Amino acid sequence: MIRINFVVLLTGTALILLGIALTGKQVLFGSLLGYWAGFGYTLWFYREALFSSELDIQAAVKRMRRNFMARLGMITLIIVFIARFRESWLFSLAFGIVAGVIISFIIVAIQKNYEERGDKRSA
Repeated sequence: MIRINFVVLLTGTALILLGIALTGKQVLFGSLLGYWAGFGYTLWFYREALFSSELDIQAAVKRMRRNFMARLGMITLIIVFIARFRESWLFSLAFGIVAGVIISFIIVAIQKNYEERGDKRSA
């Protein structure tokens, strides 16, 4: 699963960089940072959910609550950093975060669906 996620991350990065090269707008660098942050957020959540599913309920809730605050802090730190130094990138940052979360969620869901069916790909 890590391989397909890495390929999708690099493909999205390449498309955003191609858009920057074609338009010449540096504002799109915010969408690149947002795409990476959204992608990382989803993969971090997925990894923690898998780990927490093996724990008892009290430990799992405590761990997920702590990791939610860490993930929220990461996204907040990125937004505050961009707002402080490159305010014009904020809209594209928000668009990139949404795109990264949606695309990575779709990839994780597809991979989980293949695992449940038993259609394992050899990669």
